[in-house]
Amino acid sequence: MPAGGNPNLSAELAIPGSAPVSDIADEIFIEKNVSVQMLRLDQIDPVLSGNKAFKLIPNLVAARASGFDTVLSFGGAYSNHIHALAEAGKRFGFKTIGVIRGDDGQADSHTLQFAASRGMRLFRISRQEYRRRADAQFIDQLRDAFGDFYLVPEGGANESGIRGCMQLASVINNSLHTYLPDEIMLACGTGTTMAGLVAGLGELRHKSEMSSDTSLPFATSLPSATRLPSVTRLPSVRGIAVLKQGGFIRAEVTRCLQSLRAPGSEFPDWAVETEHHYGGYARFPEALAIFVREFEIRHGILLDPVYTAKLMAALYQRVAAGLYPPGTRLLLLHTGGLQGRMTTQY
Repeated sequence: MPAGGNPNLSAELAIPGSAPVSDIADEIFIEKNVSVQMLRLDQIDPVLSGNKAFKLIPNLVAARASGFDTVLSFGGAYSNHIHALAEAGKRFGFKTIGVIRGDDGQADSHTLQFAASRGMRLFRISRQEYRRRADAQFIDQLRDAFGDFYLVPEGGANESGIRGCMQLASVINNSLHTYLPDEIMLACGTGTTMAGLVAGLGELRHKSEMSSDTSLPFATSLPSATRLPSVTRLPSVRGIAVLKQGGFIRAEVTRCLQSLRAPGSEFPDWAVETEHHYGGYARFPEALAIFVREFEIRHGILLDPVYTAKLMAALYQRVAAGLYPPGTRLLLLHTGGLQGRMTTQY
């Protein structure tokens, strides 16, 4: 499909306004008097789900608005981002190119096989070359090789991706209906989703304060019967870094928030925990696998091995350690990535 071939692309690419919510009741939560719910972003679409939808859709709208029909991005052999981009390209009429880390001669992973089946052109490069993915000269070399394209950074980590993730605040508001949690928890790889969520909560609060009914923060778009009660503070946001040396995420979130801060806006408190990586990115030791199996048997909620598994394990550890006062209400974001289970033994 040529650029501009679908005048209704923005409507087709609309980010969902709500998502299912699952209650998670467990003995430790009851003992500590802590309420836990999960926002099921994994259920918003059979394939293009999780936080990847929020990062990719604004980028695709921007690509089409700028006249591009080809999108190029980066990722590893098991990348959720590459998986989602390939699906989005097929679904919405974009040519896609995936620059893949690791030219080691191994057979394509299930993720890359899926991407190829959706029409993505795969280009493997060495790990050393991959480190140049943000280098302007390297990008020019890719344009010489493939022609012009709209560039989406690895993981959708750019301003469009952040602004897309800002809409998570409205999704949370619309999905919970009756109250806001005290804390929102999510897994972090780059900090893009967390920065967007924090900024989105601040923007939502600012807009509600500017509305005619300031006694009902966060509720101006809801029917009167389901509007939220007045709150005195924003929910805090806690990110769980899934890779070693995840402290850089704090600096990245800070940088993003500084660029997004609007006059009069107030961001919620936020923090990044770096002790729950279980050995590093994509590491899935037996202890974590046992925890995931037991959790899924009890609750029937599938977790991905890279992100939500570590998020959920961190939650249980924090609750067991008594880090939340009785009566605390927690909301976890299930950010999808279940395609990663296809090569993981549970």
